[in-house]
Amino acid sequence: MYDHADDLPDGALLSGFDICIVGAGAAGIALAQGLAHSSLKVILLVSGSPGDRGAPAEAHQALYDGTIGEFLRQVDPAFLRRSRLNMYGGTTNHFGFWAKPLDAADYQPRPGYRDASWPIDPDDLRQYYEAAHAFGHFGPFNYDDMDFWERVLYARCFDALPGDRLKGAIMRAQYEENLHDFQVQFRRQLEVAENITVLFNAHLLSIRTDEDQRQVRELRCSTIVTDSSGAGAAGQTFRLRARRYVLACGGIENVRLLQLSGDLGNNRRDMLGRGFMVHPLLTNAARVYFAEPVATDIRNFFREQQIRLKPPGDGAGAYRHMVEPLVNPELVFEYLVFNAWGVLAPTPQTLLDERIGNFRIILYFRDEGTSAIVNLNWEQTPDENSRITLNPEQRDPIFGQPVAHVDWRLNEIDKRSAVRSLEITLEYLRGHGARRHEMITDVSGGADSWTFPPHAGALETGDHHMGALRMSASPADGIVDANARLHSVDNLYIAGSAIFPTGGYANPTLTIVALALRLADHLMSLRW
Repeated sequence: MYDHADDLPDGALLSGFDICIVGAGAAGIALAQGLAHSSLKVILLVSGSPGDRGAPAEAHQALYDGTIGEFLRQVDPAFLRRSRLNMYGGTTNHFGFWAKPLDAADYQPRPGYRDASWPIDPDDLRQYYEAAHAFGHFGPFNYDDMDFWERVLYARCFDALPGDRLKGAIMRAQYEENLHDFQVQFRRQLEVAENITVLFNAHLLSIRTDEDQRQVRELRCSTIVTDSSGAGAAGQTFRLRARRYVLACGGIENVRLLQLSGDLGNNRRDMLGRGFMVHPLLTNAARVYFAEPVATDIRNFFREQQIRLKPPGDGAGAYRHMVEPLVNPELVFEYLVFNAWGVLAPTPQTLLDERIGNFRIILYFRDEGTSAIVNLNWEQTPDENSRITLNPEQRDPIFGQPVAHVDWRLNEIDKRSAVRSLEITLEYLRGHGARRHEMITDVSGGADSWTFPPHAGALETGDHHMGALRMSASPADGIVDANARLHSVDNLYIAGSAIFPTGGYANPTLTIVALALRLADHLMSLRW
């Protein structure tokens, strides 16, 4: 059911819900989908409106203004606004749903690189990864089936040589807006689900707990009213009570809301907001030159291509790769259409030997096939000095609350990961026919020494906000437990990539959705 907070009387109290989900991006919508048609009464608080597409209302997006540290300012001064959207569907409104599960090595501690690890068995996530996969209409969950991908991409990775330290890996993307905008794909299902209320223009201000901060008692919320010019102001307030609560407002805002609520969930090591990570990028790291044109099928492996598959009619059997022209365009609805391409990634042994972060390399070949740009994306180590705090010196323009301050940093381990990733890649490419290379970016110097914009080889930030509410087995090592519940609060959970203990190199949305669906099953398994 769709409803609107604007219709509530000022000071209203909403109650009688089993679960309140705050936030309707990838995590919140996936969680609501997982709870739809269950016996639980659920309310989903949405900052935007039912018709949201593309870009948020300016008054709502203004809440995402904030301040950033000096290093982040050099890299991406527009980071806070550019990399997240405050609207129905959240940041799914401007992404292409790049998808790949985390590697097995990403869950484990790696001596000499990082101690952080996931307190869950990656095998337990497989069924949820498969369910999350359906959100992107990505076809079979077969990332490791290279025979399949070489067939449908008309491609092969470089032929394996003894001593290779890299291997091929597959990524996928979904660019169809009716699918990657989650609020569009799942609008009808959420609107008709009898057990779910989707409440629009509902903004969480703070979380109220009992005296010991062990139980959330209610949420304090408000609407936003806008005038004819689009300027916003605080509207009517309301309170909401449920038996359990889930914050699903993104990797930065979830932290800010807990800090606005008296540092709710913090542990003795003061880890709330610490360990903030993104995927650093060097999209123009180097150019490599080959002695002879690289074979077309090898170049095809690294070329993003649209794939059209016909699912097996009985739910079992093989997917058929469709290459025939569509005589009737409406037939496209019988197929799964998405994009796929290959990348280079380190072998597990390489990661252990080198003690560096996981990474992926995209090669962008020029038409003649004799040169390629090396694009690097790598894993950042959890660093407690890279953190999110409140800035009491600056207030948001709607509710007058302190804004988030994001002091993102890279340390010496991160710099070494970038340097060694490129060295290993260039060594691999020399073994496969490259005769020389030229660096576009400068990776010499210390942790703060990078090529910065507007240079072509500049360091960039990925839009993946991870790690500041780390999942851990022990309260001493993180903020939430293996079921995404705050260690210190009995009825409050977190959905989204803020709980990632490590980030790997894979885009996080597939894992975000898988964890949200896992959380839905956990919540339904509890005694109510």
